[in-house]
Amino acid sequence: MKLAILFPGQGSQYIGMCGKLIKEFSDVDKIFREANEIMCFDIRSMILDGRIEELTLSQNAQPAVVIASYALFRVFEHQTGVMPSYAVGHSLGEISALIAAGSLSFEQGLSYVGKRGRLMHRAMEEKRGRSGIVTDMELHILEGIIESIALVEYITISGYNSPRQFIVAGTQAALKALDKEADKHGAEFIPFRMIPMKADAPYHSELMTFIRPELREALNGISFKQPKFNIWSTVTGRLIDTADSIPGILGSQLVLPVLWNQSLKQMCNAGVELLVDIGPQVIMRNLIRENPELPETLAFEDEQDAKKILEHIKRG
Repeated sequence: MKLAILFPGQGSQYIGMCGKLIKEFSDVDKIFREANEIMCFDIRSMILDGRIEELTLSQNAQPAVVIASYALFRVFEHQTGVMPSYAVGHSLGEISALIAAGSLSFEQGLSYVGKRGRLMHRAMEEKRGRSGIVTDMELHILEGIIESIALVEYITISGYNSPRQFIVAGTQAALKALDKEADKHGAEFIPFRMIPMKADAPYHSELMTFIRPELREALNGISFKQPKFNIWSTVTGRLIDTADSIPGILGSQLVLPVLWNQSLKQMCNAGVELLVDIGPQVIMRNLIRENPELPETLAFEDEQDAKKILEHIKRG
């Protein structure tokens, strides 16, 4: 059976992530303690019993989600003994996928993510633009609206989450115009500042070009290895074919759209029979269930789903 792992991005964090697993699995406790050393502060306590307002800041949320995702993946490996056929990650989740696949070490990946989170927080503070989610709208309608608004203000689709859910980035005036148009079409526009991610900047668009040099600098010195399982990049919409291509992909990640839905479709066309959401909460599972064309999706953190995953694997 071909199985694919899904790793979530920023916004899936919550207080108490992996709290039960830390008590049950020594490897998870070790991961959290190692994370403290890498981050040079007590991120373990922040995740387990800190304040959500503090955890939600990009410089904390991003490493926290990667820590939890990697810990859950290690538990998945321990309980199933299965090597996935593919993995795919939503934005930040692509780095979790690369760590899980051994393309870079946990220390290297977490250190990079800490820098990435600080840069993204700075982008929010500089107020160069904003982002939001459009739901319940067909792509061709959204493209027409954006084409019209783009004549006077910068706006772009920065993420393709599902056939009827998209992320949009642009100037404040552009997103205000989009909000009005969404209402006219019976759709909804939700600003990033109103969702769990809270971080509101024009991520995955040309308005983030100013941080690209620092992102690339943060990647210097990391020696990437060929992933031990296939990773579908949501930056390019294709499989990562060589280790040498990874720095370029990650260095361009925040200025290019997240091709999530396109990547899932192509991956599933390769014969994937089961999708497993490995990460905090069940955001990826719920998002994919909006698309009936995709295979069954189960979340490892959900106890009932975890049992079903093990049953699927036993049946082969």
